[in-house]
Amino acid sequence: MKNKPVLNAVELDAMVGAALAKATEAGIAATVALCDDGGHALRLYRMDGTGAMTPVVAAAKARTSALMRAPSGALTARLKDEPELLRLTEYLPMPGGLPIMYDGQCIGGIGISGGSATQDEAIAEAGRAALSAA
Repeated sequence: MKNKPVLNAVELDAMVGAALAKATEAGIAATVALCDDGGHALRLYRMDGTGAMTPVVAAAKARTSALMRAPSGALTARLKDEPELLRLTEYLPMPGGLPIMYDGQCIGGIGISGGSATQDEAIAEAGRAALSAA
């Protein structure tokens, strides 16, 4: 039988905290979403002042990056040759979602919504980087 690493509450909370700190530092009201490797929600934190769509967008970015095992923004390039991806899936081709990798395996995704594409990516990276510190 194979063993599979999974995210625990301490790690999830550390990633949310790091992402929120980065968003606060940048002066951005953001929503942070974390999911497991199957795209199922594990955490969602919506800062005061975020837009009404940010929870939906952040969760979709996290899910997209986890299921694709790649940044959610990478899907944009594929749509040129494979536009049916959007009709057949719930993927969101926007930057701000990153896969969470551990020992070469995808164990989840983090998605951010509230800033620009570059800001969302930076906040997601700060959150993801906290996994190694947890």
